[in-house]
Amino acid sequence: MEIHHLRQQGLSIRKIAGVLGKSRNAVRRALRSPAPPTGKRSRIQGLKLAPYFPLIEEWLGDPVKTHWTAERIFDELTARGYGGGRTVVKTYVRKHRPRPVKSAEARFYVKPGQQLQVDWAELGVHTVDGVAHKLYVFVAIMAWSRQLFVHFTTDMQLLSWLDCHCRAFAYFGGVPAEVLIDNLKTGVTSRAGGTVRWQKDYEQLSVAYGFRPLAHFPRRPKTKGRVERIVRFVRQNFFEGREFTSLNDLNERGRTWLHARANTRIHRVTRERPADRFSMERAALQPLAEYEPFLEEPRVADAYGLVSVNGVRYSVPSKYARTPVTLHLRPSGFSVLISGKAVTHHAYAKLGVRLVQLPEHLPPKPKPRHDQFAAAGERIAASLGELGTQYVGAVERKAPHAPVAMLHEVLDRLAEFDRYVVIKALETLLEFQVVKRGELSRLCYRFGSPTTALQTVTTLPTLQVERRPLAAYDALAVAV
Repeated sequence: MEIHHLRQQGLSIRKIAGVLGKSRNAVRRALRSPAPPTGKRSRIQGLKLAPYFPLIEEWLGDPVKTHWTAERIFDELTARGYGGGRTVVKTYVRKHRPRPVKSAEARFYVKPGQQLQVDWAELGVHTVDGVAHKLYVFVAIMAWSRQLFVHFTTDMQLLSWLDCHCRAFAYFGGVPAEVLIDNLKTGVTSRAGGTVRWQKDYEQLSVAYGFRPLAHFPRRPKTKGRVERIVRFVRQNFFEGREFTSLNDLNERGRTWLHARANTRIHRVTRERPADRFSMERAALQPLAEYEPFLEEPRVADAYGLVSVNGVRYSVPSKYARTPVTLHLRPSGFSVLISGKAVTHHAYAKLGVRLVQLPEHLPPKPKPRHDQFAAAGERIAASLGELGTQYVGAVERKAPHAPVAMLHEVLDRLAEFDRYVVIKALETLLEFQVVKRGELSRLCYRFGSPTTALQTVTTLPTLQVERRPLAAYDALAVAV
C-alpha cells in the first residue's frame, strides 16, 4: 500500500526502491498487483505431476493402495518416469487422500461391582530410602463408582503385580466380578485374537479370589479408558512435587490422599463423590478370600552358600553349599526349601544392599590350635610364664596360617640364646603388636649373641690295628 502512495506522489520506481530498501523489480510487481504483497512468490506447481493425477486418484481410491504413504507413491511414480520433486507429490496426496469417516463413540456402562480396571505407570528415578531407584505406581479404579486405589513400588515384577491386586481387594473390602488389564507379560502369556493364554500365577490368583480376568485388544487403550485417564490424575494431583522419606512413607501419604481428596472429590462425569457411590457398590462385591500369593523358583546355592534373588545374594546354611534349593517367594519375604523342608527364611533386603549373610550360616573358622600347637605352647608357657602365654595367644589370633612354626622359633631361640635375650625380644614384639615369622630371631641377634658355639675337633681318635706277619700274605698269594 505504501508503494502505491509513493507512486501517486510522483516518485519514480528507482526512488521508491531506494526509500523502501527494496529492489526495483519488487516495486514493479507491487504496482502491477491489485492486492498487497505477501512476501511469497506465486508459483505454478505440479506441472510435471499433472499427467499422473488420474493414476494417483486411482491408487487413492483402491481399498488396498489407499494406505500407501506419499513416499511409496513417489517411488511408484518415479519408476513410471516422473521427474519432479517429492514435496509436490506429498502436498497433492495430502489434499486428495480420502478422510476417514468420523463416527461417534458409544459410552461404556457397567453395573455396580462388575469391573475393576488396573494399570501400571512409571514415575522415573527418585531417591527411595536414600538410594536412587526407579519408582512405579499401581493404579486400580472401580469402573462404576470411580473409587480409586494406588500403591507405589520399586518394580513391576510378577510378585509385586499379584501383591498389588491383593492390596486393592483388601482396600475395597471385596472382589469385583471382572478385572480388566492390558497385555502385560505378568498377566498375559500370549494371545491370538480374542483367545488369551493367561500367566499361570495370575490365573491362580483369579481362581482363588473368584474374579474373571479380561485383557483388552492390543493398541486399544480406550477399552480401559477410566484407569488410563486416572494415571495422569495421580501423577499431576498427588505425586509431582511430593516429598517423602521412604517407600512406606509415600504409600501412607497416598492412602491419606485417597481418603481426603481423590475419593471425596466431585467426579466430572458422575457428578457425585466416588466414596458415596462406592458405599452403594460395596454390597455388590464378592467376599474376600484368604490367599497369599507366592512364587516357586529353583536355585543352586553357590560355593559360598549364597542364592540370588532380584540381584541380592542371601545366605543359606553352609552345609547346603553347591546344593539345589527351591525358593518360595512371598510379598513379605522368602523361604529356602531343600527336599520340601524349609531350612531358612529371609526378609527382603533394603534398597542398595547386595549381600545378606546371617552369622549362623557362616562356616566355622579354621582353628590353628591342634596337638602340635598345644604341645609347643605348653613348653613355652612353662619356660617363660605369663609372657610366653601372652605370646602364644597373640600367635593364635593373628597368625592362623603358620602358628606351629612360630612357636618352634621361640623354642629354638631359647635353646640358642640366654633366657633374658628371648624375654626382651618377646616383650618388644608384644609391645608393638608384631606377630610375624622371623622377627623374634632378628631381635634376638640384635640384643645378644648365641651362647652355643660349634665345637672344633683338635685330636684324632686312636684306632687299634691288628698286626700280622708278612708270611701270612705270601701264603695267600701262592694259593691264588
